[in-house]
Amino acid sequence: MKHLVLLGQLDLDVFNSALLAFPYSPHDVKLDTFPARLFSGKKRNFSSAWYHNKPWLEYSVKADAAFCFPCRKFSTSCDAAFTVKGFCDWKHALETDKGLLRHAASKEHISCETLWRERQMREARGQKISTLVHTDQLARNRYYVSTIVDMIAFLAFNQLPFRGDHDSVESMSESGSGLFLSLFLYTLQKDAELAKIMETIPRTATYTSHDIQNEIIELMSTLVTEHIVEEVGDEFYSIKVDGTRDPTGRENIPIVLRFIDAHTSEIRERLLTIATAEEGDAKTLTQTVISELTKAGLSTDKILSQVYDGASVMSGKHGGVQKLLQEELKREIPYVHCFNHQLHLVVVQAMSAEQPVIDFFSVCNLLYKFIRRPTVAVHYKGETLKRLLDQRWTGHLATVQVISKAHENISQLLTELDTHLFPADVRVEAVGLLRAISKPSFRFIALLMSKILTLFEAPNRLLQSKDMDLHTAVQLVNAATKCIEGLRTETEFSTLWDQCAEPEDNPQSKRRRTETNTRLQDFVVEQSVGARIDQENTAKQQRLRLYYGCIDAVCGEMARRFGERNSALIESLASLDPESDTFLDAEKVRPLLDLTGTKLIDAEFVVARQFLRTQMEGSTRAEDENWTVKTLFTTFHKTLEAMPSVMVAFKSALTFGASTATCENSFSSLKNIFSDHRRSMLHPRKAHLIQLSFEKDLTRKCMEQWKDRLLRRFHSTGKRRLQLY
Repeated sequence: MKHLVLLGQLDLDVFNSALLAFPYSPHDVKLDTFPARLFSGKKRNFSSAWYHNKPWLEYSVKADAAFCFPCRKFSTSCDAAFTVKGFCDWKHALETDKGLLRHAASKEHISCETLWRERQMREARGQKISTLVHTDQLARNRYYVSTIVDMIAFLAFNQLPFRGDHDSVESMSESGSGLFLSLFLYTLQKDAELAKIMETIPRTATYTSHDIQNEIIELMSTLVTEHIVEEVGDEFYSIKVDGTRDPTGRENIPIVLRFIDAHTSEIRERLLTIATAEEGDAKTLTQTVISELTKAGLSTDKILSQVYDGASVMSGKHGGVQKLLQEELKREIPYVHCFNHQLHLVVVQAMSAEQPVIDFFSVCNLLYKFIRRPTVAVHYKGETLKRLLDQRWTGHLATVQVISKAHENISQLLTELDTHLFPADVRVEAVGLLRAISKPSFRFIALLMSKILTLFEAPNRLLQSKDMDLHTAVQLVNAATKCIEGLRTETEFSTLWDQCAEPEDNPQSKRRRTETNTRLQDFVVEQSVGARIDQENTAKQQRLRLYYGCIDAVCGEMARRFGERNSALIESLASLDPESDTFLDAEKVRPLLDLTGTKLIDAEFVVARQFLRTQMEGSTRAEDENWTVKTLFTTFHKTLEAMPSVMVAFKSALTFGASTATCENSFSSLKNIFSDHRRSMLHPRKAHLIQLSFEKDLTRKCMEQWKDRLLRRFHSTGKRRLQLY
């Protein structure tokens, strides 16, 4: 209201004359011909006539878009189309309740324009805040608030809690004041300049309350989001979405973008936001994703692909998010089932295909729980067994590796526990477990599972990399499948059989029996009749059947779950691989270009193929460093810019993601931030803190190169007692 009263006191003529003198004014670019865009078959463009009666309007030649100058300078919550992305819907620019007129009538715009007019008037009358407030005091105020920003960023960056039982400066030295005030007190003790400034700060403007923390955290998150949108630019991007419930039951939906950085041409995966939804149905999740993308200032027309896990609510062919999103946007957006998730399902299927394998892991689980007992754990000297989790097959790999290495230690422990020094229940369980793990079949299955799961370990780890694209992921899966198929030989089985041989399988010659009754001497059998050999052959045949059964189950599941490798899209991606026989075959690449609406130009592909092959043949790269889609793009992207359709093909191929690992990694930040003692935190603060802790490189910029922008926005929002500018 204060701003509105001041505006009423201003002379409009004085304000308009001040606009000409003020160095920070809108860029009212006037061109003879503005660039045209196609709308419903008709070309439309920006018009310089729109500047009339809209002194706030400005135009960017580079973006070919209109912006609102006061909202860019003074707002943190205005429509992103006028502050970050730029408004370019020329068809509806002057329609009532749309475009420019709708923005001009919004409360946020009116508030920002009021602040702008006040500043213009002060400039015109020589009454800037910097002249009304002592210059040195302004510097001290900025230093003080800057220190608070640094402390908030430090705590957010390291996922540390802020608040205690108190949030006032007077309670800093008291117990229960929280890390924020404790860090503030420590900084005052180490920084003499800050301590001196603190004496000049009014006790009503210390800026240490949780409301100020929330405001600064939100501003930092806003800057990070804006930078992510700037990185995306006008490029196509893939969305990766997953979900998890926190301990309070609220759904947390991380939305990750995969794209080629518009400025550096590097592959990026960024956490755009952590959304939430009251309902968990596919329709609600679809609308939530679209709403968050639009709110950030991103165009949904630029979504290239979508990557989710295999839950029916996400992957359903008829009512899942992947289907509803395509129906909502009225175009094809390929869905990729997370490769890490599919690998997990393959392993689960392999572990449940044979009953002996199911029994083996049941014993492993019992063994893990038994050894964790305090009375047992103190006696165990071997490697620690891992907990088996249904959601993570890597725990099964760790378990079988430990059992394979520490089988002797475990057996020794169970043997020692079978004494009267331990309770009866411990002795009974120890005897049962010892009997189970002493069977030759137990060690055989442990070695078999270790061999199979180890072959999946490297692909699983590589698939979690942010650089991993879909084509490379398919190659990794193919390689892992071939390795599994290579195990299906009698030679490999014999090697495994020899490794798990037990004394029972190769008995030592026993002491010759002496018969005391000489009358039965002619009736005593002193040689083997072959029963032992038959038992060994039977056991070997049983394990051979189990061996082949497990491998066949894995190979069959791999073929079933990764069937999309035979699709036209995968073939299109493969045609960009320099090792492919169809390298840069224009017709093979066509499906990829159709997704982006890019016109295919055969001549560009012919030239690009000849150029790249010549460059690769003359390259001095080491023999073990093969050319890939990524290395070709990063090495020659400057040259490929002269061939737009080829450039789009390479960018699109690298933009296709293969895993939701980045989404799942954000769950770790959620767990650390939303701890048992921080459950009163509201979702907006929680979401901002997760983003800041996850995107650490961008959070650092809030403490460094974006500090001035952050302080200016903080100064322009709400009622402030300290003048900063």
